[in-house]
Amino acid sequence: MQQVVIEAAEQAGADVQRGVTVRLVRPGQPPAVTIEADKTVRELTARLVVCADGKSSMGRTWGGFATRRGKPRLLGAGVMFEQMKIPDDTGVLVYNPPAQQEALLFPQGGGRVRAYLVYSPQTVARLQGEADVARFIEGCVRTGMPAKNYAGARPVAPLASFDMTEHWVDHPYRDGIALIGDAAGATDPTWGQGLSMTARDARVLAEQLLGSDDWDAAGHAYARARDKYFQVCLTVEDWEFDFFFAQGAEADARRARAFPLIAEQPDRFPDHGAGGPDLACDDNVRRRFFGED
Repeated sequence: MQQVVIEAAEQAGADVQRGVTVRLVRPGQPPAVTIEADKTVRELTARLVVCADGKSSMGRTWGGFATRRGKPRLLGAGVMFEQMKIPDDTGVLVYNPPAQQEALLFPQGGGRVRAYLVYSPQTVARLQGEADVARFIEGCVRTGMPAKNYAGARPVAPLASFDMTEHWVDHPYRDGIALIGDAAGATDPTWGQGLSMTARDARVLAEQLLGSDDWDAAGHAYARARDKYFQVCLTVEDWEFDFFFAQGAEADARRARAFPLIAEQPDRFPDHGAGGPDLACDDNVRRRFFGED
């Protein structure tokens, strides 16, 4: 996908440079980027600098943005298998609320499957490395994934766990620097919104820049829009965590009340993960989801 986007950018007239190290991003009017390539350091200026450098964004640090973090709740472990005998056209997701776990299988074609286990660090010791693959599979089966799915499958990539805690900055634009994707904020990967959020950020920022000659104003307009739809995602994902992972008598009663209603009326489940953050997001949506209406 990266190569497709890079080629599209080149065809549209962009100057694409790879193998370049960014040493500094300096906010200002104009903003500037210090780069190093072939042992040569130089500074570039631009009307706008866009930083799309991920969760550990240095652009965020250099730009002076303050990072906010949610409450640590879950870890996610992932590994690629090959020779897994499940249909290539069907993903499988299993939730086990009492165990506070979720197991997922996403076929990539030709018997290769990305497998994940979402789990509470309070109940499962962190999964990491080849020696933990058997324990990973045991955890998935304990979650409810059929053991036969893993029979004969062979791991072909490292097993690693990662923190699922969301983080973000408020208003991801200042002084000529715009943050997009995980640099601006990442939701809990349990719900799989990272790539969708990045694509939306790129579109919204581009539309604002194309619609105004004042790129500083366009950057602020993007940031206001980003804050709004990111907070919608955080809100709905909090509901989903409470529904699928929260523990205790209140959480059990909520699921016992809501699951039969959702089975009869599937549109009770908030569809923001597929339909997007422009859907209604208010207390009426939450009450209907939890079966409180």
